[in-house]
Amino acid sequence: MPTLRELDAQLLRVKFVDATEKDERGYFLRGEDGEPHIWSANTPRFTFFEPVETVAEAHGVRFLCPKSFAKNGGPKGTHSVYVFFQGSPHAGHNKQGQEVRWQVVGGTTIDDLQLTPSILEQDEDSPDPCCWHGFVGSSGVPPGHAQ
Repeated sequence: MPTLRELDAQLLRVKFVDATEKDERGYFLRGEDGEPHIWSANTPRFTFFEPVETVAEAHGVRFLCPKSFAKNGGPKGTHSVYVFFQGSPHAGHNKQGQEVRWQVVGGTTIDDLQLTPSILEQDEDSPDPCCWHGFVGSSGVPPGHAQ
């Protein structure tokens, strides 16, 4: 089973940024070059995910899907899994539209992260659904690994 590092994992912190301007197409932020870079037709608030080093600063984790990684023999063509922690201001959603978050039961970095309960990707609407179901560092999976 691969380590989270082998799955290119990053701990993430959620950051919300309000739009700076609005025009007939919607809300937007300008980049450092002065050009509009990020648009939204319906919301004045944008969500960004910043990499952080420790679980204490993180709201979640992103890693390459272990099932897709094995199927593809590596990272090329492998999709990512985003898992948000309890207490995060951002959440994933299941097929019923309910918010879902996971509990950190151990770890301080990617190398020893443990989450519960198991994770079930619900991506049936994808053109190539994977539907990975597995664990991050619990239920027999070593800390810092995903299976």
